Parts: sequence; structure tokens; C-alpha cells
Amino acid sequence: MRRLGLLLIWLVAILAPAVLVQARAQVPEPPQQPFLRVEAAAHTAPVARLATDAAGRILASVSDDKTLRLWDLPEGTLRAVLRPPIAPEAEGELYAVALTPDGRRAFVAGWTGAAWDRSYTIYLFDTGTGRMLARLPGLPAPVQHLALSADGTRLAAALGGRAGIRIWNATTGAQLWEDTGFTGPARMVAFEPRGERLAASGADGRLRVYDASGRKLAERVPLAHARPFGLAWSPDGGLIALGFEDRLQVEVLASTDLRAVFTPDVAGLEGEGLPAVTWAQDGSGGVQLHAAGYARRAGGEFLIRRWGDYGLGGFTDVAAARDAIAHLLPLPGGGLAFAAADPGWGMLAPDGALAIAPRPPGADFRNTGAGLAASADGTRLRVALRRGAAPLVFDALAGHLGAATAGDFAQARTESTRLVVTDWRDTNRPRLGRTLLTLGAGEFARSLALLDGDAGLLLGTDNHLRLFNASGRAVASLPVPGAIWGLALAGDVAIGALGDGTLRWWRIAGGVITEQAALFIHAESQRWVLWTPEGLFDHAPNGGQELVGLHLNGGRAQTPEWASFQQAYRALYAPAAVRARIAGDGAPARARLAQLGELRARVGRLPLLAPESACAVTPSGCTELAWDSRSLPEGATALRLRFATTDRGLGLGPLDVLVNDRIAARAEPEQRAGALQAEVPLDPGPNRITTRLYAEDRTLFAEGPALDLRRGGPQAPPEAGRLVVLAIGINRYANPALNLNFAVPDAEAVARALRARAGGLFREVQVTVLRDAQATRRGVLAALEDLARTTQPQDTFVLYLGGHGVRTEPDQRFLFLPQDATATGDWATLRRQGIEDSVLVAAIARIRARDGLLLLDTCHAGQLTMDQLSALGNETGRFLLAASTSVQEALDSYDDRNGVFAFAVLEALGGRAAADGEGRVSALALGEWVMRRVPQLAAEKQHRQDAVFRSASRDLRSFPLAIVPQP
Repeated sequence: MRRLGLLLIWLVAILAPAVLVQARAQVPEPPQQPFLRVEAAAHTAPVARLATDAAGRILASVSDDKTLRLWDLPEGTLRAVLRPPIAPEAEGELYAVALTPDGRRAFVAGWTGAAWDRSYTIYLFDTGTGRMLARLPGLPAPVQHLALSADGTRLAAALGGRAGIRIWNATTGAQLWEDTGFTGPARMVAFEPRGERLAASGADGRLRVYDASGRKLAERVPLAHARPFGLAWSPDGGLIALGFEDRLQVEVLASTDLRAVFTPDVAGLEGEGLPAVTWAQDGSGGVQLHAAGYARRAGGEFLIRRWGDYGLGGFTDVAAARDAIAHLLPLPGGGLAFAAADPGWGMLAPDGALAIAPRPPGADFRNTGAGLAASADGTRLRVALRRGAAPLVFDALAGHLGAATAGDFAQARTESTRLVVTDWRDTNRPRLGRTLLTLGAGEFARSLALLDGDAGLLLGTDNHLRLFNASGRAVASLPVPGAIWGLALAGDVAIGALGDGTLRWWRIAGGVITEQAALFIHAESQRWVLWTPEGLFDHAPNGGQELVGLHLNGGRAQTPEWASFQQAYRALYAPAAVRARIAGDGAPARARLAQLGELRARVGRLPLLAPESACAVTPSGCTELAWDSRSLPEGATALRLRFATTDRGLGLGPLDVLVNDRIAARAEPEQRAGALQAEVPLDPGPNRITTRLYAEDRTLFAEGPALDLRRGGPQAPPEAGRLVVLAIGINRYANPALNLNFAVPDAEAVARALRARAGGLFREVQVTVLRDAQATRRGVLAALEDLARTTQPQDTFVLYLGGHGVRTEPDQRFLFLPQDATATGDWATLRRQGIEDSVLVAAIARIRARDGLLLLDTCHAGQLTMDQLSALGNETGRFLLAASTSVQEALDSYDDRNGVFAFAVLEALGGRAAADGEGRVSALALGEWVMRRVPQLAAEKQHRQDAVFRSASRDLRSFPLAIVPQP
């Protein structure tokens, strides 16, 4: 009956998920509150297991970060992120994955389903759509490992506890057989490469081999008092290699009776064990044996040992990771992939060379968290992101990350004559005096901070922040998403450095721990994002809004929804509210959230965008492409794409196609009749094509299909392009009440400076200045349309807007007022007369220049904020540099010639901004100078004026704008 019940659940989940949900409506479902999760296009917690399809085109990886990631091989580029339902603490951690031979389905499991089912679950995903297809519930213990037979017909699982192993029909979900005779956790299962047998290892010390029906063919304890872990069949099925989690030893056994055949040489290795083993081919007919785990050289990196001639030959050691290696996976074309706790995965080439190294995206606070220090008010932090790296300072109120300078920073106190805490570092039994500080089973203390006045203490553990009073009594605890490797205190504010790469602020008051904010810094690019528990956020000038998002569970058999901060930018970007929250004032955040309404329900009803067709434009026509293509035909210059859209209740807004993070096409709803067809130009070299479909109110967008392509054939050297400048300045409005004094001189001065400093950077400089009556709504849009017809991909485009900008009500969008605008309080008229940001985005989308910079210099009665201007940069993917003020005089006169913003731009182009060795000033350098300088210049005139700088692409590919004389 139990097997029949599982089969019925499997089939119902595939054929009628709505019926399954309805039938179980009374059973607890996954929690429905939004979960804020880091999404850095890589794993942020140790990677447990890997899998590949039969052709070796796709690699799957799973991690404690609760994601399954698909990667394209051999490049190693991220293909997709699949997410199971999750809950606080361990629920959703993934320990096991298996791909079907064709790569179209992924089985995934771990600590999955227990929070609502009280038993564990295996999920089945479609790797093409990312949707959950089915679930196999009712397992008595977490799944430690999954394996599929070579023909894809049988699925095996190794279970924790003493639950043993189970085998199912991989198509129907019917259980075929099980072995519950394990006296410890099952560790790994592996099918014979070209046969019927299955091998299983267990922490009870035994290795077992079964036939297809589950009959045990052999069983043995290969090494007394040791714990077998990893196992691998030789390519011909004659041998089994076995690694141990507690021994630096590998045993090679005959697969027929498990007798010992030989033991490879492990001389020179140090560490606790070699739990990962595999055989891999070298591409020339040779087979090498590999082992890894905790093996390392003294104080060095973790190694993969590679023995030649099936393991009988000499060995070489490959320094592969900075932390333990959990899994080795042979690749069909030779070489292997490995999973590491760095976190990340890597790859060895067939010749044994390290082809891809793990690249953790965030900070490694295991080695630096103990040095965390905070200012007296807790708003500034000093910490190093990597061992040996120079410390950085993050100023939350200024939104600035930079090199550490002298300042009043304090680390946590860990010693006191009144509070003597012992055994608190990396143990499960910390003590205050003689009092044991209670932790959970398997929970280890990692950091300590004594409260002011020795009133108590904070312990950071693997999964909690715990507050104890001065007697050692537990007062409060809060689950956290990673081990707390370092703590700092500032009054009633605690700051922690976590294993998921985040820094988090908590308020400790009245015996309660409340999270205030979190910060994630991308280690390589130093992009950062800062957010509150409600999801309001701020980010770095060079991006970061894509690094965090909202995970929203559906039912237990439904695919969770995901929306990055980038997708909800207009709704959630609120730097002032975030900074106020960190400073202790939660009122602005509450007010902003009240305006948003029920965001969770809206994210769950975002429209859907599906691919229909794609072709590459070449001189000979348009060559059809599959949506999983990774290369372009020779001579391709553009793509023609066709999509289908589905409204799920929020209506349909514009659809954008972006090339390498910049907008290349926009289609408004009224331009769409059913499917959308768009043609987008291609860049030299790599081209990442992404798509966005907005809801009708344009506050949120859904991410659609993506393509990662590279042009085929030899690449011609890039041609020098033109500098194309459109500068618009309006002093004399049709409504005299709107008149300004210096907008026209500012536009003229910036245009002149760009022309003068162009030097030999460009083939030609084309400057167009629209003044006053030329800058009507029709005139501005006509000028943009003319540039769209003539600008080429190799050109650089600069748009300068000087005049009035307002924030529309109630939707709070940016509206530029052209010269013929007359209304001041009638929103319906203003919208007709003005140029709304969506119109600007659509016009900019038609300008094909690869490099572009938007300069916006606006003012109007305090309505416009940096939020609306930043959103414009997020949607265009262009470098955006903008300033806004409620004080007209700050815009109008700094030195009786130019306003504050233009003055700062001219300073930068005149040599004040950073330049490279050849005197070139980049868009990035100009933006950084102006963003810092505008507030300083405004303050000199007793005004407040802010500037915002947002860079175009996440890889920070800047471009030169000017050459300045070198001293």
C-alpha cells in the first residue's frame, strides 16, 4: 500500500497539481511571508553535490543556500536558478541532485519538506522552464545523495539517520525496493556505469552492492572503525573506489565481492579524510583516479590528488579550493567537476590542470569576521572581505564603501573579570563561569560579544544570535541565515558578520532581538546592497540591486516566485527610509510600506513572458536559433526575437529587451498585438540578452527568457566611433513662472567641454544643442528619433537635460518639462505636455550606441527625489548621473555662470576627476567625482542638493569620455 500511495502522489502531482493542493488544503503549507535572499549569480553557502547530463553540456549544483543552479559547460556560465519551497532555519537546504540523461529534468532534495510535511521530500524540476513538476514526499530522513541509472529509469536516494536507501522508478515514482538495514546514515549511492548494479556507502562502516531487484550481492567493512563516504565505479564497472570521511585513505575494491585490490599512495597529505573519490578520463584513453575532501598541504589550499593508470601510477596534487571539497564528478568529455565549501564549484581539465576555480561572490568572514569593528553609533563598519585583504569601511548613512581610514571603531569585548566566558569558540558547550550556555543539537558557537556594563552577552552560532543575561540564562534568540563569525556592539545595536557574506544590524532592547538591516558586498566588484527586513533597499553607485530578492513560496507542490530588488526597483528603492531605520527611526520605512500595499500578492501575479522564436540576422538572411544556443553564426549583426505574453491579473506594461545590461528595444502595450517581435543589435564578442515584461502600473517587472551568445568566426578589431551629444537647456518656458537663468548656459558649457576634451578618442564629434523654443516636447522627441536613425553601435551617446523635472502623483514617476509645458498643478495636463520617464526610456532604447551617459540636471519645488532618477538608470541600463534640488537657486547659480551640477561636471572634464595613465576620464570617474562634489558645492551656497550616479552594467565596463592634459 505504501508504494501504491507514493505512486499516486507522484502521478497526481504531475497530472493535476491543483487537485493535490485542494485535497490537502487542511495540511500546513510552506510559510507565505517573503524571504529576502542574496542572489549573486553564484552559491553563497557550501556546495554539497553536483550532477551532469549524459552529454556533459549542463552541470547542476546544490547548496546549503537553498538553490539548485544550472551551468553551461565547458564555459561554466550560469544558466538558471531553481528554487524549492523554503522556511527559516534548515528547511530548503539542498544536499543532493541528479539530472536525467537528456538534462531536461532535475531531481533535488535535502532538508526539504519537513517543516510542513513532518517528513522529507524529493522535488522534480523541469530544467528548461525552472518549474516544479512533481514531488516525492514521505521520506523519514533528509536525503544525503541522489543517483540516476545510466538509462534514466531508476532513481536511488541515500537517507540520513538509520533510514537506509530507497530506489524508485524514475518515470512513475513507484518505489522498487529499499534497504533499511543501515545502523548509521547512508552516505552515497552510485549505479554501475553500464550495468544494473548499485553500490551504497554508510557511516556504519559498510559498503554494499545490490543487483537491479535489490538483492544484496556483496557487503563488507573495508576498514575497521572508519566511516566510508564517497564511492565511485571504474568506467568498466570492475572496481569501486571508496573514500573515508575520517581517514586519509582510499580503498580500491573488486566490485564482485568487495575484496581489497590496492590502496593508492596518500603520502604527504594532511587533513581529516578523503570523502570524495572518482575516476575520470584524460581525453586520450587514459583513466585517472582522484580523491579529495579535507586533504591539504600544511596551511595551504585544499588539494585534489590525481593518480595515473587507474590509481596504480604516480600522483600529482592540484591545489583546487580554499575549503573542503565535498564531491568529485567525472565529466563525459574527460576531466571532472568538484564541489567546494568555499563556496563554489570548479573544474579540472582532462590533463589535470585547474580549468575553473571556485569563485565565491561574497566576503569570507570565517577568516576576517573576528576583526569586525563599529563606530559608536553603529552606522559605520570596518571589516576585511578576504584574508589578507585591506579593510574597508562602510558608512550606512552616507551610502559609501571605501578604503579604511583612521576612525573611532571598536571591536566586541570578549573578556571581563565579571563575565568569564570559556569554550565559546567553535564548540557546542560554551560556559559562563560554571554555567553551561544552552545551544541546539549540533549548534556550535562562533563569536562572542559582552554587553555594556557586563549586563549579559551575545553568542553568534551556526544558525542563531543568542542573548544571555549575566547569570547565563537564555533571554532571546533569533535564527540567522549563516554562521555568525564576528560580532560588534554599539550601545543597544549589535552587528554580525555572517557566513552567507552578509553584515547584519540587530537592535537588542527589552530582552528582544530585532533585525534592523543587512548588507551584502560583492567581493570582486564591491557592488553592495543594503536592505531592511521589509525589503526596502539602497545600493552602490556601480549597481547591486540585482544581488538580493524576494523568495515567495506557493503551495508545497508549486514553484516559488522570485523577484529581485531590480525587478521591484520603483517599489522598494528607498535609501532615505533604509538609512533612517539603521539610525533608529522606523517611521519612514513604515510610511513607505503603507504606500506599497500588498506587494507579496502583486509579485505572485506578475505577467509571464515566454520565448517563441529567435533568429540571427546575417548578410545571407536570418538563421534560426534554439533558445538554448550558446553561439552565433558568423557575420551575425542582430537578433530577431519573438515572445508570447500572459497576463496574470496585473495587466501588461512595456516589454524591454536588453543587450549586455543596456536597453536595446522597448515595446509599449499598444504596440503589441499578441506576440512581440523585436530586432536588437549585437555587440562584438559576448552578448547576454535579457528580457523584462512590466505589469501595467510599471512598478514591477517579470524577468523573461535570456540568451548567452558569442559571435562565431574571427572578430574584427573595433572601429573608432563618434561622440554624439544632445544637450538640452531651457531658460524661457511658455509659462514664465517656470523660467530659469542658467539651464541654457549649462547645456552649452557641458557640450563645449565634451567637444573640447574629445581629443583623439573618437572618429568624429557631433554636438546638438536645443535651447528654449527648440526644446519643445516635439523638438526633444524628434531630436532623439533622429539620433536613433543615425547612431551606430560603436558610437558613444551623451544626453544632457537641463530644466524642470517633477514627480508625478500618485505613481511617482519622473517627468521632464519641455519648453512648451504650461501647467503647474494639473497632473493630467502635465502628463500630456511633459516627457515621462517611460517615453524617455523608449526613445533611448532606439539609440543603438553601445556606450551611453545620461546627465539630468533638474529642480522643482521639492517633489523630485533621487528615487525616481535612480529608477531611470535601472530601466535604461545606461550610466546615469543626475542631480535634483527643491531650491531653484542651487540649480541656477553657483558662480554666476553655471549651476552646481554643471559646475561639477565641468570640473571633472577639466581634470579634477580621476584619469588613467593617458589622461582619459571615464564615465565611471566622471560620475564618482560629480556625485561627491555636488553636495559640497551646494553646501557652500547654504543649499542642499544631492546627486546620484548609477553605472550601466554589473561588470563595470566603463568607457572614456574625455582626455585631459597631463602635468
